[in-house]
Amino acid sequence: MKKMAAAALVAASSFSLLPMVHAQVTVDEHAVPTVAVGAFPAVGHSYAVDFGKQKFRLDFKSETEMTFTSPDGKNTQSVQIVVTQVGPKMFMVYWSRRAGQHVVHVEDFENNVAYSNIFLPDGTAERLKGTLIPIK
Repeated sequence: MKKMAAAALVAASSFSLLPMVHAQVTVDEHAVPTVAVGAFPAVGHSYAVDFGKQKFRLDFKSETEMTFTSPDGKNTQSVQIVVTQVGPKMFMVYWSRRAGQHVVHVEDFENNVAYSNIFLPDGTAERLKGTLIPIK
């Protein structure tokens, strides 16, 4: 009986010598992270963006929601946004405006500059640079 107990103990302890098998988690080192709650300084603030021929008011409700409004108030829409920090006080903000129209801004809050890339459904793109001025 003692031999069986000793054999069982040896067998059991040998399992601890086997490497632990874990589910492999694949992390894409090239994936772009979004900002954490509280990390986007524009939340709760509004900005006047002036691209010359295009002007808008941007109201950032959260890290995931923004409302843009034209100066005459006729063109307003709340959109879901995706925000990524790309530098100190600089953020890339993406949203879809309507079917097939996508917008990517790089907003530099330190220098009050906004860069806009608007991709239209017909495949054309418009690239603009303008001012980003806090209004509240």
